[in-house]
Amino acid sequence: MNKQEKKKPSQGKRLTIIFGIVGLLLIVCLFTALWHVVRHGDEYRHRALAQATGSSVTILAEPGNITDANGVYLATSKKVFRLILDPAVLDYTEKELKCYGTLDKTVELACKAFSMDPEAMKAAFTADVTRSYVRFESGRVLSEAEVAVYQELVKAFNEEKKAKNAAIDADKNSTEQKITASVAGIWFEEEYRREYPMSSLLSKVVGHTTPDASQGLTGLEYQYDGILRGINGKEYTYVDERGNVTKELTEARDGYTLVTSLDANVAKILKEEIDAFQAGESRGERVNVLVMDPANGEVIAMESDREYDLNDPWNLENLFTEEELAAPSETFLLKEAFQYRPEALGKMSIEEQRVALMQQVQLNYAVSGTFEPGSTAKSLTLATGYETGTLKDNDVFYCDGAIPVANYTIHCHMPTVCGSLHPIEALGRSCNVCLVQIGDQIGKDLFVKYQEIFNLGQKTGIDLPGEANTVNLIYHENNMNAIELATNTFGQGFNVTMLQLASAYCSLLNGGYYYKPHIVTRIEDSAGNPVEEIEPVLVRRTVSEETSEKIREGLHYVTSKGTASGILNIENYDFGGKTGAAEKLPRGTGKYVVSLIGAAPLANAELLVYVVIDEPNVEDQSSSVPAQELARSIFDRLLPYYGVFPETGEDAYTYDWSSLRSFEGMSDSQQGQEAVEDPYRTIDWLIDEEDTRN
Repeated sequence: MNKQEKKKPSQGKRLTIIFGIVGLLLIVCLFTALWHVVRHGDEYRHRALAQATGSSVTILAEPGNITDANGVYLATSKKVFRLILDPAVLDYTEKELKCYGTLDKTVELACKAFSMDPEAMKAAFTADVTRSYVRFESGRVLSEAEVAVYQELVKAFNEEKKAKNAAIDADKNSTEQKITASVAGIWFEEEYRREYPMSSLLSKVVGHTTPDASQGLTGLEYQYDGILRGINGKEYTYVDERGNVTKELTEARDGYTLVTSLDANVAKILKEEIDAFQAGESRGERVNVLVMDPANGEVIAMESDREYDLNDPWNLENLFTEEELAAPSETFLLKEAFQYRPEALGKMSIEEQRVALMQQVQLNYAVSGTFEPGSTAKSLTLATGYETGTLKDNDVFYCDGAIPVANYTIHCHMPTVCGSLHPIEALGRSCNVCLVQIGDQIGKDLFVKYQEIFNLGQKTGIDLPGEANTVNLIYHENNMNAIELATNTFGQGFNVTMLQLASAYCSLLNGGYYYKPHIVTRIEDSAGNPVEEIEPVLVRRTVSEETSEKIREGLHYVTSKGTASGILNIENYDFGGKTGAAEKLPRGTGKYVVSLIGAAPLANAELLVYVVIDEPNVEDQSSSVPAQELARSIFDRLLPYYGVFPETGEDAYTYDWSSLRSFEGMSDSQQGQEAVEDPYRTIDWLIDEEDTRN
């Protein structure tokens, strides 16, 4: 043995060294793994959860309801099912598990339960047996009752199979074949479908969702989408490398319910009266009615002549004639919407025009549409004068039929001069000439300031989507000159929304308190427990109680002795309102928007009604008579519904008009005639690029 052989380590020592190194490495790996588990355990666990063999099931949250103030359901949900075929599972069951006859039996039971075509279903199962997800018949929606019938059929078959096969096993001499078929490859996707029990009632306020109710698209459904939809849960089932089955569950949180200030009974009355009006000779191209509670800004109802079916939101056939649908660009709604972009409308296909038409139908005009208010704005002008002290009861203004302003002449609507009028008489007579003088007495700085105080040119902040921005549709200190001030005093030359003007009027009626208009008053969880009470939000004080009282007096004077006394003189009622008619752009076409805004009882107003009719079908559209007639029919039904009755006792309302004249002698043609017959005889200042707005 040489020296080298003596120095060479033995095989045992080499193995000891190798095992020592490997052991050391294992210890290092173990401690490293433990360190990572301690520090990043949750992260790795969730990664494994996502990658492990297993499945996850979404637990659907049930959307919340929408109810009116009386608990009537305006929107609710129903669970439905979509039929899903799994050809891969069925094929594996039949061929690999040797469950022969599974295809035929599965198709037989499913088609019997759901009244489907067996040949079509068999073709869907066999077209591609590698697929695991096929929405048969586009995932036709099935009810719980239909699914229950299917499950009972499957249960009965399985019991029959078990019993028959057991009998065959028990009979040693039996030559009958066992049942090998199973039922496989069918499962159901659950979803919620939105249902609207009131159909088209309050459709533009309530709004609608996507077909699967997963997202709100319009109205309250859109505004409160996150609150109504809830949060889906998840159930994870996964298998680790040892075959252990583990489940993790995240519970769903159902959507919350919205309790609103809306009243379905009031909305139904409005709808019936609008329909009756539209069936008459004076029908308008567009009719909208808004009802609010003046005490707190709550919206009671918004209805129009075209309310769409929330359960079938894209159906135009029940809203328009075949001729209109054949040429949508000729309809009033699209002509108005594309008034300043006719070329864009002309480039649309018929189908695109129909989509645009449906969008206009779904538009909530009371919130999103703008127009010149006309003489209804005169109440705001008087309120500004009284509140600023620039107008007194004993002030007298003289109308001789016309008044020069800058280089223009503004005419009165009456065939004879109005003569000397006190402020309340000017409102009752709806005299433009006197209102121009009142505006000049107020001055543009105070006038503009109080337009802002009344929230004109600003969004109200109502809890509905799509509120119009009118900041550029009114005049400000930097662009209001003498003629703009003059025409603004009687409601021409600037735009409002119905909601803006109605909210301002609410403050005039309730003592000067401007509340943010709102609809949702309470939010509840799925068990009916309160989550949030939404109290009225006082934005500002607009006028004093004294000014409010003056305006209430003026509104009663309008309906008892002024331009609305022929139709809206509701005897012994503490009722009042103001008529309006505004000439549309372009001027000189004879087209008007007419309106009536009224309230009762004035001493403590419980309801405000605002009627707006676009282009009534009458010879002289400058007359507010159509709006008065519709308003009268609405008040005749709403007053008893609200429990407002005639006041004839000692505590009945009283107004001292001893110093004022009555205009009861006006002819029927003069009744309701607004002071806008020809105020722009020589005025074309509104027809320019900046002011082509409506």
